[in-house]
Amino acid sequence: MLSCGKILFAGFLIVFFQSAAQTDFNHYQSLRSKGPVPKDFSNPTLTKIKQDDRTDLKSLSPRKREFFVEQINYSIDEILHSGNVTFGDTLSTYLQNLGDRLIAGESDLEGKLRFYVYNSTEANAFSTRQGIVFVTTGLIAQLTSEAQLAFVLSHEIIHYQEHHVLDLFEYASKEKFYSYNEKARFLSNYSRENELEADRLAVKMVHDAGYRSGEINKTFDVLLYSYLPFEEIKLDKTYFNTDEMYVPDMYFDFKRNEISAKFKYNDYLMSHPNLAKRKEQVSTQIATFKDWEKEILYNDSLQFFYIRDIARFEYVLNKVYAEEPIEALYAIYILEKKHPESAFLRNAKSQAWLDIMKSSIKKETFSYATSSYSINRKKTKFYEGQISVLNHFISTLPKAGKLAMGLRIIYDTYHADTSNLVAKKCYETAVHLLVKSDDFEMSKFSSKNFNETLAYQKELKQDTSSRSKLHSAEWDKYAVIENQSKGVTEDFGIDSAKFYMYGISDILRDSNFVKKFGQFSVGKSKLDKDKDEFNLMTDAEQENLEYFKYDEEVHLNMDSMLLFQPAIFETTRSTEIDVYKTFRTKELVFREIYENAADLNIHVESLSLKDLETLSAEDWNNYSMLQRSLTRAITDHENDYFVLDVPGLNDIKAKFKTEKLLFFEYEHKYAPELYAGNIALFTVLLPVGLVYFPIAILSGHYSDWQFYVLDLKTGEVVLDRSYYVNEPASKHSIGSRLNGMFNQLKQAKNDY
Repeated sequence: MLSCGKILFAGFLIVFFQSAAQTDFNHYQSLRSKGPVPKDFSNPTLTKIKQDDRTDLKSLSPRKREFFVEQINYSIDEILHSGNVTFGDTLSTYLQNLGDRLIAGESDLEGKLRFYVYNSTEANAFSTRQGIVFVTTGLIAQLTSEAQLAFVLSHEIIHYQEHHVLDLFEYASKEKFYSYNEKARFLSNYSRENELEADRLAVKMVHDAGYRSGEINKTFDVLLYSYLPFEEIKLDKTYFNTDEMYVPDMYFDFKRNEISAKFKYNDYLMSHPNLAKRKEQVSTQIATFKDWEKEILYNDSLQFFYIRDIARFEYVLNKVYAEEPIEALYAIYILEKKHPESAFLRNAKSQAWLDIMKSSIKKETFSYATSSYSINRKKTKFYEGQISVLNHFISTLPKAGKLAMGLRIIYDTYHADTSNLVAKKCYETAVHLLVKSDDFEMSKFSSKNFNETLAYQKELKQDTSSRSKLHSAEWDKYAVIENQSKGVTEDFGIDSAKFYMYGISDILRDSNFVKKFGQFSVGKSKLDKDKDEFNLMTDAEQENLEYFKYDEEVHLNMDSMLLFQPAIFETTRSTEIDVYKTFRTKELVFREIYENAADLNIHVESLSLKDLETLSAEDWNNYSMLQRSLTRAITDHENDYFVLDVPGLNDIKAKFKTEKLLFFEYEHKYAPELYAGNIALFTVLLPVGLVYFPIAILSGHYSDWQFYVLDLKTGEVVLDRSYYVNEPASKHSIGSRLNGMFNQLKQAKNDY
């Protein structure tokens, strides 16, 4: 007969092979929720607060107890509803099965814990008071064995079992202005004693599950070096070479930056003990068990490596969304060794190179109300290890080099499969970037590739008459300067530093490329002409035109829209979230949206969390996709060229039968300027106080509105409009603001 453990393992393999058949890494799609929606997602936050069992909070005063319950439930739901958490997917199912195996025999835990994957490149895991354990895809991508993951889960299970989550009361009183990743970091911020206890007790749980002891302490190595890519592989010097593009070895002779992380860092002022202390304690604890080799059933199961591959593909996607092309390209380089035919990786590579091409163009944003320009520069990141070699290569390329390399890679990806919609959009966008740049001149590039040029030069050297012509030409100052700009040295050889000048000759001969370049050039010429005319105007004329354009931007001729979940907050003077007030304001905002849209005959479809209980897995998938796409689009909408989402956005456009999506943020705070000092003063000066107090009370409302309209056809933010006003969160003020915005959105632009 099979032991219970072996039966579990056999079942695990069946799940693995079923899942593997469903995931095609060559045509990978991001994690998607499946099946029934868990109550963690579908139960409203206020219901969770009302039903919360507070018996474990007796040490807190009634007021602090209520505050803690409100803030923790609200914060956890913020993470669950962030679009980064999935359910019923391959990774979450795997985590749940592994977690259930670890707590087998723990009667106080059975049926109480739920495990979900949190999609983030950060290496993190955390448990909650509600019995939810989150593990990031970024952590799974870094691990090297299932035993390490088992130790991580055991550590989080112990945090829950020992009620360490109660120490998160300090987090509950923090400000709300954190990203989802920052919230996750706070929720995994336990004391030194908590961390050491969780490590110590987790060793027994891993031992009882049948894993090798040697893998446990390697988990701390993973945590120490998790800021690096998930593998440390030397970059192949021929990686970027094709039949048309040759990159000289000299570009990869850069000495990589040394890896600086150390185990024994000073932890005196830190909440966590350093990793060296944790590692030492775990080694001592491991030694207390003498039967580690008794039964080895689950170590390094096949399913773990399959799961890790999924996490690594998600790592690539998240890095591309975050506009971190160096990290994305290095991860793609690693994964292509195992999945060389992956269209997903090729598309992600094209998007990463689009971002590099975009970064080579100076981004200038003209302010409509002033005559000043603001230039957006991204801070340079310092890399360690092998990825620093890739970063050095790309960063040392001049602007023309980045544009040529990007075009080469994107062009080849598109022509490998012209039916690929993402590849096509990347190619068209790349051509648009070339036209927009002042650093790309077709006439400067060679009509022959690197090898053709070498052969041509060899032929010239064998021709006596040609040599004499070359000799006479080399004394022509202007010919020398012109040739240098084209990558030709003073003695008319190839300048290896400008290899990219010889890498796109076939593209420049492609009639389709030339035609598309010409079409985009016509549009750029018109913009240049408009800019020249603008510069010839007087200051008053320029200001009038800019105000007119600003007013016209909001006229989008919208008679229908997809409403995405608004971000609505009611905050106190100390910027804490007032949970109950926030949900009351949300209800009011939704009522006003539908009433004003109906009055203006605007059809509204909704993809929101207003009625959580009615959402299906497909709704959650659409919601997650839009959340991620919107975040990327809003981050850099002034000059964004993100095309990976175009197929998904087109599907949503077809489903909801509208081309425009409306998303807005609304924060209201009531903070009248009434302090002990001025209250005492104006009470004494009563006549003045009779005027001051009503004004202070009425003007203490601060409402901050931010409206965005996303074009579902192109993936671009076509409107970004903000208002900061002294208005209460009342039916009249909210209704008036929404009515005014909807009325403008419905209007068509005037010709001018």
